Amino acid sequence: MLAAAIARAAALDGRSVALLAPAGICATSPERVWPVIRTSAPDPNRSALQADAPARAAKLARTLPLSPGLDRVGSLTLAGRERDLDALTREAADAQTLGLDVWLDAPQAAAALSPALAGVTPPPALNDPAAVTVYADALALGLAIAAEAAGAAVFAHTPVEALARDDAAVTGVALQGRAIRAGAVVLADDHSAIRLVREGRGRLSLTREERSALTLDSDTAFGPALVQDDLLAAQDGGGAVLLSAADAPERVALRAEALLPRLRAARIRAIENVTSWTGVDGRPQIGAAELPGLWLALGFGRDALSPALAVADHLAAALAGDALSPALAPFAPTRRAALRLLEAAQ
Repeated sequence: MLAAAIARAAALDGRSVALLAPAGICATSPERVWPVIRTSAPDPNRSALQADAPARAAKLARTLPLSPGLDRVGSLTLAGRERDLDALTREAADAQTLGLDVWLDAPQAAAALSPALAGVTPPPALNDPAAVTVYADALALGLAIAAEAAGAAVFAHTPVEALARDDAAVTGVALQGRAIRAGAVVLADDHSAIRLVREGRGRLSLTREERSALTLDSDTAFGPALVQDDLLAAQDGGGAVLLSAADAPERVALRAEALLPRLRAARIRAIENVTSWTGVDGRPQIGAAELPGLWLALGFGRDALSPALAVADHLAAALAGDALSPALAPFAPTRRAALRLLEAAQ
């Protein structure tokens, strides 16, 4: 989805763009199993980047040829082991400093907001009422169609074989045995980027997380998307409940049932293994790489959709020669991993 958003934004800026998708035009697995766009994030820099994400998505949806099925359901982040009440309190304070309408709810208030939590007493929760769910594949396809309408060339099932280079600079891509020149190459697919950079004897500072995703049939109203530590739960527009966590499928199901007893009667429709990538400090890598001519938009991790539209617009502006948005500065790929880890520790 991110690559299609970048192609559309760059084409609307008047640039000559080709979108080369290694498979079909569709959302990535992390985007599909957590199709939620939120305003806040644990990292205040990321909150600043995606502060207007739901509003941006709503504005975009009105212009797309396909409806991405936006549904403003809100999002509740429940206190847990990894992010306890103190961590959520800090996140709420950071979000409010940015002007976001985000706050902490007591257990009774969280339970009242969420049909999925009815009958249980949940922990306190961070309430992000502006969050929306989308049909991630419809959003990706709609963006690709809009990019093509704006003048971009869109090629599905066209994997790039290698980065074309002249000394240290990236000058284009190798495609079907031919070198295709480009003024800039943007890598916005984690798997393809890792392969292409490694084959060029480079490296990316990304960490891998293996997750299990379950799709459940449920006739119960779900309400806000739910987060507790690494467990994510949301309902898509068709009524299916989407669960994912960094655990085995049976453990994901047991953890979800312990939190949401109403899911015990739900039938598992599908199980999928999902790989997500993040920066070594949990931040994505966005901006110009060390190699001239190469740009990165990688490592968005579990919550891949929330910052995507803002990133696409900021990168398109930078590619057109505008100054890089200050919102992207904390995510610059050229900031060394050791420095990023030191900043996180401090």
